[in-house]
Parts: sequence; C-alpha cells; structure tokens
Amino acid sequence: MASLRSVPPAVPPEGIPDDDTTNPGSRTRSVWLLQLVLGASVVITVLLVQALEPSLFSLWPFSSGVGVIIALTAIAIVVPWQKFPRSAVAAIPFGDIIGIGLLSFGTDLRFGYFWVFPIIWIATHFTLVYLISAISAVGVIIVVDATVNASGPVTALRLIVVLLSLAFIAITSFLSARQTRAFKQLLRRQASRLQGTLQRVSGQERRVSQMLNGLDTGIARLSVDGEVLALNDTYVALYGVERDEPQRPGSAVEYATLRGEPLPEAERPFARASRGEQFDDERVWLFDPHGEWHALSASTRRLISSDEPESTLLIVHDITALIESERARERLAATVSHELRNPLTAIIGHADLALDDPNLSPKVREQLEVIAGAGERMQKLISEILATSRGVFRETSSPVAADASRIIASSLASFRPAAAARRVSVVDDLPESAEVGGDAFRLRQAFDNILSNAIKYTPAGGTIRISGEVSEEDVILNFADTGIGIHPDDLERVFDPYFRAQSVRESPTPGTGLGMGIIRSIVEDQGGSLFLESELGAGTTVTVILPARAEAGAA
Repeated sequence: MASLRSVPPAVPPEGIPDDDTTNPGSRTRSVWLLQLVLGASVVITVLLVQALEPSLFSLWPFSSGVGVIIALTAIAIVVPWQKFPRSAVAAIPFGDIIGIGLLSFGTDLRFGYFWVFPIIWIATHFTLVYLISAISAVGVIIVVDATVNASGPVTALRLIVVLLSLAFIAITSFLSARQTRAFKQLLRRQASRLQGTLQRVSGQERRVSQMLNGLDTGIARLSVDGEVLALNDTYVALYGVERDEPQRPGSAVEYATLRGEPLPEAERPFARASRGEQFDDERVWLFDPHGEWHALSASTRRLISSDEPESTLLIVHDITALIESERARERLAATVSHELRNPLTAIIGHADLALDDPNLSPKVREQLEVIAGAGERMQKLISEILATSRGVFRETSSPVAADASRIIASSLASFRPAAAARRVSVVDDLPESAEVGGDAFRLRQAFDNILSNAIKYTPAGGTIRISGEVSEEDVILNFADTGIGIHPDDLERVFDPYFRAQSVRESPTPGTGLGMGIIRSIVEDQGGSLFLESELGAGTTVTVILPARAEAGAA
C-alpha cells in the first residue's frame, strides 16, 4: 500500500501575489468590494458638492472624473474578471487614478485624497512594478495640473507632500500584504501537512482495526469507570453483544464448568475487568447465542498512555480445540497404557515364576532379575505418563538421597549384554559413591537413555567411557563415546522434539528424536544441567552436573 504524504500547495512565482482562491468567483468579488468602496465615496462627495458647490459641475475635468469613476465601477460589477488574467484587473485602479486626477484638476478642493484607494489596492494585490508605476502616474498628474494652472511653488510642495504620503501608505500596505500572504501560505502548508497526518493516522487506525477484527481472539477495551471503549468482531460474535449498546450484557452465558452452574454476574471476566481487577488465564465455559460451548481463557492487560486516560484490555482466547486435544491425548495415553500393562504384567509374572525355580544357574537368574527389574520400571513409567496426561502433576518434594554411581552401575548391568552384542566396550571409571539430591527413578531413566544412545551410535570396536567427579557442591558425570558424532549445525537442535541429526538419519539405526529432550528435562527437574560436546566421526561426550547431597557434602 502506497504511503500517504502531505503535499504543500504550490508557491507562486516570485513577484506574483497569492491572493486567489480555488473559487472562480473570488477575483470578481474582490474587484467589486474594492471598487464599490471608492465609487460609494465619490458618490457621497458628489452629493455634497451638489449641495454646497454646484458650480463645480460646470468644469469639464470634474464632470469627466466623476463619469470615469462611475463608469469604472459599473465595469467592475459587470465584467466576469475570473475569465481574464490578473494584469487585466490592474486597468481598474489605474483608471481610478486618472479619474481622481480629473476630479481634482484645477480646483481648490483637495480631492486627491481619493488616490489612497487605488494606491492601497495596487500595493495589496499587485507587484512592486505596478506600485511604482501608479505613484509615478499620480506625480505626472500633479505636475500637469500645476503646469496648466500655473500654481507656482505651492504646487511643488503639494507634489512632495502627496507623493511622500502616498509612498508611505503604499509601502506600508505592500509590506503588510506580503506578510499576510506569507502567513496564509504557511497556514496552507500546515493545514496540508495536518491533513496528510490525519489521513495517515486514519489509515493506521483502519489497519489496526482490521487486524484486531481478523484475530480469533476476543478483545474488549474498558475505561477505568467500566465503560466499553472498543470491541472487536470476535468478542461481539462470542458474547452476542449489540454494538449499539455495548454496555448491555450479551446473550451468551458463562459457566464455571462444562454444563455446570452459571457464574454470578460479579464473578464474570467482564465484570471483574470493569472493576479494574488484573488476572491471567482465567478459565470459563461459554454457552454462545448459537447454542455451542466454548472453553475460554480470559486475561487482562493495563494500558497506560501519556496522551489518553488509562484503560484495560480484556483478552479472551477460545481454547476449545486445546481442551479437546488434551482430552484426546488423555484417552490415547489411557489406551496405550492399558495395552502395554497387560503384556508387561505377563512378562514380570513369568519372570518371577522362573526366579522361584531353585535349580536356576546364577547367570540365568541374573538375566531374569534384569528382565523383571526392567519390566517394573516400565510399569512405573507408564503410570507416570498416564498421570501426567490427566494433568495430575506430582508436588515438588525435597530432594532425596540418590547414589549416582550405584544408579549408573545398575543401568550398566542392564545394557552390557547389548553393548557386548554390538562389540562395544564399556569402561567404568566412577567413584565408589556419588550421592546427589534427586529422584533415583528419574535419574535412572536419564542414564538409561544416555547409555542407550551411546551404544546404538557407536560402531563395532568402539568404546564408551563413564567417569565422575565429586565436589562439595556438584557431582559431574561424563559419558564419552567414540561413535558417529553430531554435525556442529545440529548440536543446538538435538534437544528439540522429534529432531534427528543428519549423521543419525544417515545411519541404519532407528530412532524417534525424543531421547535427548527427555534427558535434559529430567536432569533440569533434578536441579542439574546438561552439556553436549560432539565431533562428527569422532564421538560425543554428554556431561551431567547434579547438585551434591547436602548431608554428604557436610560429611
């Protein structure tokens, strides 16, 4: 969309006054006004002469001068001056100068004061050249009058006084007119800029309104007194509000739960926002005017501006689809958990029955115990997944004692057969005890994932080295392998759900891309941190830093 900008009015060329307007009849009206003032003054003077000195009418210059003035006045009224150039208008005041000269020719009465009218006209509406010509014309008329009538030195004095007076009046009028025109031009430019600014602001307001109306989020803006200042289309559609009466409650009804009891009027988000309350993610159920249910999340935001009063935004998100997806996830988790539990129960049960056999060899008994332990851990993981999917989060408890060395040793016992099958050697260089504050079950889950990845992506003949370091504050665990490694561009994304590095994708080993994200989440939940270093084709080192158990550190 092209940007709007203000365009100042064209400035007339230097020397040409800017007194015309866009109205075609403005010039004609200006000529009428200026000429009628002079014509009326002359008519009044003629009436006085008729009453006081009628003999003047016997002088042909006087009668001619009156006739010229009256004729020019009639011409000024009849002629459509907007059809003629500006220079044509100058004929009227110059004709008036001649008429006034005839009017005062050879008389003792000083009718020359009428020259003020055309001189001011020319000074106000024409250039300096016209003004000098007009004053020169007056001077010539006075000189001719003095020569014909042989007035002597008095005429010279009269010439000087009249010309100086007219020059002073002309200069004053000329400068005043220029200032007035400059001020008018400035006002026009400012008005043009203001108009452009107004157009831009109006355009921005329209675009913002279109953007807000295009959102699928309901928005209501309220004053500190609870008055509705603005509503977007989504809010109007959700609540069935009449735009003509925004203060009137809509036809929708809010409920605390699905098909429960309606919320009291004072506890509804709109009423609370009108009172100035601040809240975030308040969940309500809305039964809209069309008979449909919507799960809503309501929040408020305070708007503070220096140029307008404080107000509050009521923001309403429709989270019905999110609620439905959560329910679908719960149903899926319940189904999967149920289907997994049955075979796991059978596995654990048969392993327990087999362990009851006294004739088992130590090697077989050890393998059966690994199978039974893995099955029990799987059952516990399934229970946690099912509880999390139902929104039942465990309360944060104080860290319990957990020996990281024993947990890793137990995990190694489970994975050594898989490592041996792939001809990958595992070197354990852990301290005898590495007590940390954390959940042993969750840490075992993290260590299992780390070892599983290391074994899967280390070629035959490779080595996995596990080492640890214990200090008063931390326990540092390193899992280093000589596997395929990770490209530097993929290191930042390996923790993203379902992301698999290019080196992993090119390997024949299957995977989901969830392991590293799960590992980091578990470690951070235990108050620790996880770092990853890798070189493509050389191997990967996973460093886990866990807080040392306080009692252990003190001891």
